[in-house]
Amino acid sequence: MNVRWFAALTVAMLAAASVGGVARAQDFPENPLIQQGVQLYNDLEYEASVDALQRALVRAENVPEQKVAIFKFLALDYLVLGRQEDARQAFRQLLAIQPEFQLDPAVFSPEYRQFLEGVRAEWEGQGRPGWVSPQSRLRPATIDHRMPDEAVRGESLDLQATVEDPDGRVRRFVVAYRSAGQSDFARMEAQATSTGYAATIAGDRVEPPVIEYFFEVLDDGNNVVGRKGDERTPLRVPVPSGEDDGSWYTSWWFWTIVGVGVAAAVAVPVGIVYGTSGESNDPASVTIILCDPEVPGDCGP
Repeated sequence: MNVRWFAALTVAMLAAASVGGVARAQDFPENPLIQQGVQLYNDLEYEASVDALQRALVRAENVPEQKVAIFKFLALDYLVLGRQEDARQAFRQLLAIQPEFQLDPAVFSPEYRQFLEGVRAEWEGQGRPGWVSPQSRLRPATIDHRMPDEAVRGESLDLQATVEDPDGRVRRFVVAYRSAGQSDFARMEAQATSTGYAATIAGDRVEPPVIEYFFEVLDDGNNVVGRKGDERTPLRVPVPSGEDDGSWYTSWWFWTIVGVGVAAAVAVPVGIVYGTSGESNDPASVTIILCDPEVPGDCGP
């Protein structure tokens, strides 16, 4: 870790505490990997933050604001880790999206801001390589989907979704799904409908306690141009088992015993004692006590 940049970062974090923070993980709800990377940065876990942010960067549905956040925190991570060339490249990619970007002087020390300004001067002197006007940028496709409340064990699960494709790039809609306990996702093509896309997961794949899935839309080159969920954060629909929880008071044998005891009570009093140990989660024990009312004290006081 670079001590110089870490000391500057410490000053920045103290300043951030008084003005509301550098950033909050919850500021990026659409990409949980950005949330994770920002949180790790705030926790001073810079190597782990880099890993999370690099994984966040490959998501095709990132909008420019999200990419700016990713490159910003990557650059800050790299500076603290002493990787100045990597920090320079991260800032260059950020500037290619938002040339006017500035680090807040109320939060970041002059060292950070001077580093950014040096990168900016170099980048602009080279003719702003990589910069694309906002009017020419391709926009990600977005998927709208209402997740079912639950699925029925052994019955097929119908899924519907609509796609907003502002640049007309979507050519395929893929559903990836898996049953509980499986490590790999199976994939199938959704069919276009008059209102969007539809797919059905076969009933033999719908097993308790949950079915997991996510959507991807692809362009002509099979590049992902939008998704909902992913392998790390799939959509999850509960699948009830349809069975009781095994509690003693729902068991057939308990009520059979009670029924027999009640019927027998006409001729022979029956005492039923049940309970559990206060230190155990084991099912309750049931004790049937037969007594003779003709014998004093046999059935209790």
